[in-house]
Amino acid sequence: MKFPVFPMRQIHLDFHTSPDIPDVGADWDAEHFAQTLKNAHVNSVTIFAKCHHGMNYYPSEIGPVHPALTFDLLGEQIAACHKEGIRCPIYLSVVWDVSAAERHPEWRQVDKNGKLVGMAPFGTDPLPFTAWPWLCVNNGYADELLAQTKELIDRYGDECDGFFYDILMYNGDGCFCPQCLRSLKESGLDPENPRDRRRNNHASARRFMARVSELIRSRLPDAGIFYNSRWGVHFADEAEYYSQVEIESLPTGGWGYGFYPLWSRYGRNFGLPMLGMTGRFHRSWADWGGLKHPDALKFECGGILATGGAISVGDQLASRGRLSEPVYEVIGEAFAQVEQVEPYCIGAVGVADVALLILDPQADRATMSAASGHIEGAAKMLLELHHQFDVVTETTCADFGRYALLVLPDQAYASPETVERLRRFVAQGGKLLLSHEALLSTEKSAFLLADEMGVDYQGPAQSSPDYFQITAPALFGTLTRAGFPYSYYDGPAVRVTPRPGTDALADAYETYFNRTGVHFTSHGFTPPVAEKADYPAITRNGGVLYLHGPVFGAYQRYGSLTFRALVGKCLDLLLPEPLVETDAPPSTEVAVTRQESAGRWMVHLVNYSPQRRSPGHVEALDAPIPLRDVTVTLRGAGPISQVSLAAAGDRLPFATDPAGAVTVTVPRVGAHEIVVFQG
Repeated sequence: MKFPVFPMRQIHLDFHTSPDIPDVGADWDAEHFAQTLKNAHVNSVTIFAKCHHGMNYYPSEIGPVHPALTFDLLGEQIAACHKEGIRCPIYLSVVWDVSAAERHPEWRQVDKNGKLVGMAPFGTDPLPFTAWPWLCVNNGYADELLAQTKELIDRYGDECDGFFYDILMYNGDGCFCPQCLRSLKESGLDPENPRDRRRNNHASARRFMARVSELIRSRLPDAGIFYNSRWGVHFADEAEYYSQVEIESLPTGGWGYGFYPLWSRYGRNFGLPMLGMTGRFHRSWADWGGLKHPDALKFECGGILATGGAISVGDQLASRGRLSEPVYEVIGEAFAQVEQVEPYCIGAVGVADVALLILDPQADRATMSAASGHIEGAAKMLLELHHQFDVVTETTCADFGRYALLVLPDQAYASPETVERLRRFVAQGGKLLLSHEALLSTEKSAFLLADEMGVDYQGPAQSSPDYFQITAPALFGTLTRAGFPYSYYDGPAVRVTPRPGTDALADAYETYFNRTGVHFTSHGFTPPVAEKADYPAITRNGGVLYLHGPVFGAYQRYGSLTFRALVGKCLDLLLPEPLVETDAPPSTEVAVTRQESAGRWMVHLVNYSPQRRSPGHVEALDAPIPLRDVTVTLRGAGPISQVSLAAAGDRLPFATDPAGAVTVTVPRVGAHEIVVFQG
């Protein structure tokens, strides 16, 4: 079937079912299946051809059909969904496949110690979520997967709406199977080099994707194509194989509430439809006993819509084949609200005046919690400060001039070409906010943009951690007070010498001595000495502002509100008139989207109310505390004829200042409100 608009209300319906389960499909009822989805306002559902167990749910001649299944479950699901106009892409597990591993142990991934990756034979893994045998697609397994794709197309033809290939990933340290070792040598790569091993595995995965995508597009040019578990900055090198971006992010299932806001602002820049995937579970996949609070799901849906994404909610079909009514009551509540505001979201694109620039060769795959945390900390700050930002790299952003300001957090290693681009950006009036070792040369001898920064690198501070005391009144505030020596807690910071004309906005202070096991004082690190150091802590040279410590990573690790307030004050200096200003609390996600064809801009207000939980619990959301009389100022939208609320349709009075900024007061914000500015 052809669907003219990318569906906004999707379900990802897991169905990983052991061959030991005896009653697969026993309660199947096609009408109940389709009607339950329809009642919940679902317009797309991803259904299973093959699961992690390697069991197939249709009459396959390529791999084993589940022994308890007596009919074509996949075919009946397709027919039931299409009868109600519901799209249904087909799921195939790739790297995790128990059946293929048992039939072809030579297809397994091998680690550098010669051990099979994943679950060992007859063993149990302490992490059951990933306790599957890992297969390599650099061998005959890729041929089997290609043959199965062809089998599905031959069997279901135009009824194949799309294909979702899951777990296309490699062991983080690289695969040492015989074929991968041969590929390394043939490509002139060093098997002893971890980066070369990752490069080889990327090449293997991309060869597989190229083959599969070419097959699908030659037979079904309108079918969707997605490869899961590969998300990261290297997506830029693989986007050609995809029809859409899907960002798996179950906030209470291990990803946290910071993952999607960060990576969606990268994913929305490829000109492809974007899908944000959350889950109905309290924990993660296969949480049969957990059902999320409806307001939490509404918040998550609102956050996805706010970045310009469609929504996918993860569910898991019981082995007997019957959908759970309570689950779809919860999903239906959220999807009913999504459907109501959908006209303001379909085709909407994000608008940003700030870019978080990732220049880090190690930032390959997106992780739930990176070691340094500087990228995550920067995104969290920008989100809480309500700045409108994209996440870009030197290859995904052809023109830095699209943005008024670039943020380079803590670590950023730039090529000579990128340095020249940044130099031109600053010369043309662009602003930079840098911290710690950003734009430091690879040999750590000088800043690559020293002229623009107005400082010269002297080396790491001797004191760890270092302290800083703010001296510029423009940076003073409730959390950034004069006369107090604040610390980033981690060190060492960086010593710089300011050039003539560069302003020092904060002084650095060193400790009496660094703490060791035999040389210490009190309970923690050593206090600062009375005299300031001979190097500044924060400097500004025109449109370039530099902080000497790892402020962004420190915020991710320690959460000190001083770090956020300090960066906020620095951003105010560089960007005094941002795209959006609001008095909503930092816990509110504020995002701007635009529908150019309709001549309107939208400001999304997504209201999160933090809840106290006992230690060890995941961050779980409850009913939000409504916000009242939230003021929003939008700049750059051009002349506005009216302002209204998307869901209720109520018009709101607004004021426009001489510069064209439009200010409106939103009477109430529950979980999610969209303010529509019509040109």
